Amino acid sequence: MMTAPDYPLLALGSYETYQLAHIATYISERLARHRRSGRGREGRAERVEAVRDIAGAATALNNATGAMTPDADLPRPLDRETFDAARELLSAGPRSADVVSLTGAGRVGWAVVGHVPGVGAVGAQVTTKDVADALRTHFLTRPADELATWAVTADPQQVPTLPRQVDLAAFAEHLDPGNGDDRAVARNLRGHNRRTDAAIRGRFANVDLDAAPILSPPTAREARAEAPTAARPARLSPAAAGRPVRRAPVRSASRMRLHRPAAAPKVPNTSAGP
Repeated sequence: MMTAPDYPLLALGSYETYQLAHIATYISERLARHRRSGRGREGRAERVEAVRDIAGAATALNNATGAMTPDADLPRPLDRETFDAARELLSAGPRSADVVSLTGAGRVGWAVVGHVPGVGAVGAQVTTKDVADALRTHFLTRPADELATWAVTADPQQVPTLPRQVDLAAFAEHLDPGNGDDRAVARNLRGHNRRTDAAIRGRFANVDLDAAPILSPPTAREARAEAPTAARPARLSPAAAGRPVRRAPVRSASRMRLHRPAAAPKVPNTSAGP
């Protein structure tokens, strides 16, 4: 079991761990978009984009792990029932992240079970322990607002049916160079084919995809949100409470030495002429 204080740790795992966790988070966020999409033409367009993004990120995940992950087993948030089943096998602190095999609960795969102040119960269900270990480090080191996509859901999260082929070059053109999850996806799509590589070079022209990740300390707002409640000030004893409060002595005006400012020099009414 691995626990951490109520604030993100200023430490990171390996670069490979960083990549896996960000790709998994990208997939989880797109699953949330697919789930939140509405009805009508606009909702259908949102679902089409989400499916395209999930398929592209799934390819990046397969490239990063060197193994083919079935679509139905892609990383996704834990539902409440699976979370409770995994939680029974563990005990945790204020901010926690633990990895447990779901075999003991009669399920397949691995669960990452944790708690993040400001978000609540968080969890992930994945196929391989490598991705599970990466997400455990992610839960312990990232600010709370970046982990909201991993909040435990009421019902099991289903991955939509993905196309057999996806235009990875077109997908890469929709990635955000300023987002760490998107950069991790792009890095692990390089080398797939020349057209995709060209799209990534154009989209990430001024970005070093091989640069090591940098974790900034939490902001003051984040620290306040995750900090434990401050202790109340100690109460005065009954004897001390009954005493009159002494005031600082005030000198009377007659005894205070007042210094008047010096008078301004008089200016002559006329100036001396030649």
